Amino acid sequence: MKFITQMKSSTKESKVDVMSSQKVNHADRIGEAFALQVLSEHFGTETFIGSSIELKVEELASIVYKEIRDPDFFGATITLKRDNRKYVLLNTSQTLRHRYFTAAHEFWHVLNINSMIKDDIDPERAADRFAAALMLPESLVRSLIRSLQEDDKKEQEEKKIVIRISDISSAPYVAVVKRLVELKLTDNKGLAELSDKDWTEIRRELNIVESPLDQPQRINRFTDYEERIAQEVQDDNLNFIEASKRLATVSPEKSAEYAQLRAAEVEKVMDEIENDEDDDFLDALFETRRTKK
Repeated sequence: MKFITQMKSSTKESKVDVMSSQKVNHADRIGEAFALQVLSEHFGTETFIGSSIELKVEELASIVYKEIRDPDFFGATITLKRDNRKYVLLNTSQTLRHRYFTAAHEFWHVLNINSMIKDDIDPERAADRFAAALMLPESLVRSLIRSLQEDDKKEQEEKKIVIRISDISSAPYVAVVKRLVELKLTDNKGLAELSDKDWTEIRRELNIVESPLDQPQRINRFTDYEERIAQEVQDDNLNFIEASKRLATVSPEKSAEYAQLRAAEVEKVMDEIENDEDDDFLDALFETRRTKK
């Protein structure tokens, strides 16, 4: 009886595994299908989209570039209920490759594709496959493989091909390898075990020049908010100091610009005081102060 019980348990587990596998495959198919549709409608299918993904995301949402010192955090999409506006947070501590791939993943959420799907799938799995298919379209990858692949399929040549595709598409190395496996363009299991850190070392071993895509662009910027602040300043609702304070956290560089404008404004006033040949200006200034008091 004990043996039969174990067999039943094993059968149940097998059914769960099969259902889980089917769910994963379905999420992949849906992610792939929507990526093809989005490419056709928003980008075209004849070129790798690379960094242009961020420009497209910004057409439909506000991007917040923020340096977050957490190696496991890449990005997120938030929708505010008051105006239904979407905000995409991208961690600029990550490499440019990962930032662009994250933007592609978040584009799934910006387009609210989840709401179009009635099936029970893992939405994050589907979004990952969507991002991969968006940045690495099947037709382009296959065409590129044909043009790069030599008759000699040595492991070293495969690594060079992965690096070339990664650089041309601006995609993470690991994402490229996973894509090649998905498309059954490689059966080299060793490639799938390599990390992004391993790939940067392999570049050096193969004497391939370093890529800026392997470095982060550590910026803190919130363009949408910057534009609102600029309008407030233009409408005289904020002065330079107030504008500088509001942008100090989200856009330090822009905050510094307003601080410099304020400093220039003060310097101009001081020059006028020093260059005034009579005391009329000072008298008017002190009279204004007395009146305010």
